[in-house]
Amino acid sequence: MPPKYKYYFFKKYRARGELVRLVFAAAGAEYEDVGPEGDDQDWAALKPTLPTGKLPVLEIDGRMFAESVVIARYLAREFGLDGQTNYEKLLTDTIVDKIIQVREMIADLYYINDPVKKAEAQKNFIEEQLPPALSFLEKFVEKNESTGGFLVGDKVTWADLAVFDILEMVVKQNPDILAKYPKLAANFKLVPTLSRLSEYLKSRPATDV
Repeated sequence: MPPKYKYYFFKKYRARGELVRLVFAAAGAEYEDVGPEGDDQDWAALKPTLPTGKLPVLEIDGRMFAESVVIARYLAREFGLDGQTNYEKLLTDTIVDKIIQVREMIADLYYINDPVKKAEAQKNFIEEQLPPALSFLEKFVEKNESTGGFLVGDKVTWADLAVFDILEMVVKQNPDILAKYPKLAANFKLVPTLSRLSEYLKSRPATDV
């Protein structure tokens, strides 16, 4: 009998909780998305019941586990989305670790209140910090011997999902950011066309972050 999954993350946000939902979608796996809806009262009631007092949390047959990347990596392994060999698993982990670094850079921008300093930091991120990461990812697609357009191997992995998740946010604000990275741009366009992901992406609620 397959495990019973419950996933706890704010329904009105994507943020660091969206990768887990993308893994579930790509796997076609069933889970209960239990929110909270974002209401302060709901969150206040839920918070003390969580392992670390933070979200996201995955409940597996009644046991709760925290940390977004830990959860996503576990599910990717369970569903065969982490690579088909140990070498491919190494590559997918490497890519996801790079994405974590990019996400931390983006998160830092949200905590800058001064509008002038914020604009400067955003400019530095786009022009100085992000390009090395994009070049790094472009090389992964170039070196992949498969012709499918994926970052690793010949089918979608959680690495593709993690990259798509972060680039969705970046491309929305900077539509031409991938112009110098054609293979990465093709990968970014490929992921949302995959059947299970396409269905999920069309049905998920619209959110700001």
